[in-house]
Amino acid sequence: MKGLGFDLRSLEVFVATAQSGNMTMAANQLGLTQSSVSQTLSSLEHNLKVTLLDRSVRPVELTVAGRYFYDQSCHLLAEAEKTHGVMTKSSFQKLHLLRIAMVDSLATSLGQPLVEVIKRHTENWTINTGRSHMHAQALLSRNVDIIISDDALENNEHLSRYRLLREPFVLVIPSQFASQYQGLQQVAKQLDFVRYSNDSLIGVTIERYLRRLDMNVPVRMQLDNTFAVLSSVAAGLGWTITTPLCMFQYGLTNTALTCLPLPREEPFYRNLTLVCRHNELGNLPHILAQDSRQIINERFFPQIRDALPWLDKDLYAG
Repeated sequence: MKGLGFDLRSLEVFVATAQSGNMTMAANQLGLTQSSVSQTLSSLEHNLKVTLLDRSVRPVELTVAGRYFYDQSCHLLAEAEKTHGVMTKSSFQKLHLLRIAMVDSLATSLGQPLVEVIKRHTENWTINTGRSHMHAQALLSRNVDIIISDDALENNEHLSRYRLLREPFVLVIPSQFASQYQGLQQVAKQLDFVRYSNDSLIGVTIERYLRRLDMNVPVRMQLDNTFAVLSSVAAGLGWTITTPLCMFQYGLTNTALTCLPLPREEPFYRNLTLVCRHNELGNLPHILAQDSRQIINERFFPQIRDALPWLDKDLYAG
């Protein structure tokens, strides 16, 4: 990498010299001349702007800075050797590290079986949640390898996409208000709207839907996660719009909440999509997408169909 001040060969020379305490011995070990070793070490110290070796004593000794650099150099060389071994054997059955970001509702409700799938195909892995727009930026900047998001980044042609779930948005009201329910407009007049925050994609999507219905709903409660939103509705503070997976995440058996269909004037769905960069991960994204759909079919759909059977025809995995 440009600007580091060292490369792997200079690290090899430095480590060999530190271990032998003698430049001539290091040169013999590496098949170099003594002058080449001396020049490499001088350039290394010049580039790093620090003295690594005390040459006033025999054998040469490490300085404090040199000891730190020695430990780091040994680690980097070991990783380089390991990488070389993997590359020469063409052994890519498992990824060394897979970094995934996904929406809270999926991670919270179906995270355990998803992790089991990931473990089968990777040596190391990380999962994080958060805002969808942050996931998109992380994927594009190569800080994560896969996102499972309601933002499929459709405008980026260098990405591969695997849709996992299509689910309708639903209306949620306090159960104590259910007997008085006469439609969305009436709910909006009698109860406050409990919003998702406007920096979340789900919040922005819901606001656009309300504008299409010409509903001007006052901004009073704006919360940043599903648990806070649905807890407020359960407490009788207002009504909200969310999705079945978010309801599943919160708990379908909560009797303080009543879930109802939204007006059918136009389709209103959320799509969760697995998005990754082309080709880098081999067939792993396809495998993860298939297994994720199976998990959704086996763990999510049956409970939703039992609790909210009227949603059955609007739910689709894939």
